[in-house]
Amino acid sequence: MDFIRLSDDAELLASNAIASLEERSSYLLDKQIQKDLSKDLYGGMAIANLSKAMYVEESNQSLMRSSEWFEHPHPYGRDPQGESDFTAIKLIRALYQFEPIGLLQELTINSIRSFYLNYGFESKYKSENHMLLFHTSRYLAAQKYPQERFKAYGKKGKELLEEEGNLLREYLVFRAKRGWAEFDSSSYLPEVVECLLCLYDFAYDLELIKLAEMMLDLLMLDMVCDSLDGLYGGAHGRIYAPVALDHARSGTFPLYYLYFGHGYREEIQGPCLIAAICSGYQPHQQIYEIALGRTQPYVHQESKHLHCITCETPHQKLPQEEGSINKYTYYTPRYIMGAVNFQDSYRLGSEAGWYAHHQQHQWDLSLVEETNLKIFSHHPGHHGTEGSEHGYWTGDLGCGCGHFFGEKNVVMAMYQIPQEQPLNWIHVHVPRDAFDEVKEEGNYLFLRKSLVYISIFIHNGYNWTEDGDFARREIRSQGRCNAVICEVGDNMNFPDFATFRRTILQNRVAFDPVNMQLSYHSSSEGELSMDKSKRTVNGEKVIFPYPTYNGPYMFSAFNSGIVEVKSNRKKATYDFNQITVRQE
Repeated sequence: MDFIRLSDDAELLASNAIASLEERSSYLLDKQIQKDLSKDLYGGMAIANLSKAMYVEESNQSLMRSSEWFEHPHPYGRDPQGESDFTAIKLIRALYQFEPIGLLQELTINSIRSFYLNYGFESKYKSENHMLLFHTSRYLAAQKYPQERFKAYGKKGKELLEEEGNLLREYLVFRAKRGWAEFDSSSYLPEVVECLLCLYDFAYDLELIKLAEMMLDLLMLDMVCDSLDGLYGGAHGRIYAPVALDHARSGTFPLYYLYFGHGYREEIQGPCLIAAICSGYQPHQQIYEIALGRTQPYVHQESKHLHCITCETPHQKLPQEEGSINKYTYYTPRYIMGAVNFQDSYRLGSEAGWYAHHQQHQWDLSLVEETNLKIFSHHPGHHGTEGSEHGYWTGDLGCGCGHFFGEKNVVMAMYQIPQEQPLNWIHVHVPRDAFDEVKEEGNYLFLRKSLVYISIFIHNGYNWTEDGDFARREIRSQGRCNAVICEVGDNMNFPDFATFRRTILQNRVAFDPVNMQLSYHSSSEGELSMDKSKRTVNGEKVIFPYPTYNGPYMFSAFNSGIVEVKSNRKKATYDFNQITVRQE
């Protein structure tokens, strides 16, 4: 059996990181402590305060306001049924964590109880994180009030407890077998983690606690394998524009710092998930060693099932699609890049097909020097507020005009924009002023940052945006059919930037916009080609779907539910079918 060698001091680094977890936790918690809770929408700030027994009266008042969620207008004018589950999961933690130690006042406890027993707190949105938030909250509320009747659902807690327990077990095992729908989401992974932490901390069912712990380890390791010093790289499901443009704006950025540390502590902009700071969970030692001991480049492949959600209430249980989303990530100690290498179409007439490419980030190159050193191409949709599903920088919902292929240090992209789409151009995020050198030659843009060299080829040519919010950060290229090729090198492969540029200009590019075929002869990776249905490397067809996980540190055959974690002659087998972890 092959084991991947980590750096010699990986175990020492891991031990030090675990030892300093308390310091990082304290630092992140202190940033959230405040007396003014007027903007504490869901109750997270109150939980932070109560974690240190500070501002107890103000925090109880804030939690009471949150528990009266349905009794007052939404402060921002939104439908309260949209975010009711965000409130439900926070109130669960407050109830379980602070009632036993006397930090919740009687009025607060009664108000929280009324929230669960008198209202339907399922969100009107049926995406993956919302569904898990609701079912986790209802499970733990039913566990808390087994003899009480939940009016909105017409059942006693003990009935709901059994139903939700069975559903959660089935749900988590399915995700272990076939990946998460909102895959590697920098925006919504924290919500999933919050649910799992609540189950880990507060469930009475030992099997469900173990399952939650195993899934937390799996998600943390998956994040680690796709991250470079806390920068969660490559392709992602469901993110928003600020996150697409800057890693520091993501919810996973402080979460990664909490568990593993990273070099961008001062750049952390948002609050860390309060449930993670409060929870007793910490990743397994082996995950720390992998996170901190990776010194060599590697490829990490993943396969995610096609999203199958409904927009109707009460929600249907839609039949699962057989297709998959195949993600490819290339890690190096200097940069990380990757793409959705192939995504199946939904079957004809599928009720779930409307959701394809929703807020999906299709490819990305990130460099270590700064959190916003990100390059990716995209077809923009709505000019309105982000969350419009095919936004200015994220997603392709209702369009699906892009096709992508990453092979190590090369990413290729093709676009065929439908006639009904109002914007007949693509754009590329390039923070020009962050680079040490910028050279332009025809349809090529060359960039140097320290000893990393980047080439961007745009078939239809390009122009820089020179004013507005994205001045000198955006280039646009006109035309409904277009192609982009990004290749990265460094001083380990090229003696200097000039040699890199000369080599790239000699590489052959062929794009057929009629038949949507793109080929590229890279001096480093050979002959790469793609069309709408296949990808080839040096004439060999790439086989999809990938395994659920396939990389040097983790492997799982698609739909197996068995994940092998390997490093430095250590092996752990996470068997989600038997809910066991075997260490070897």
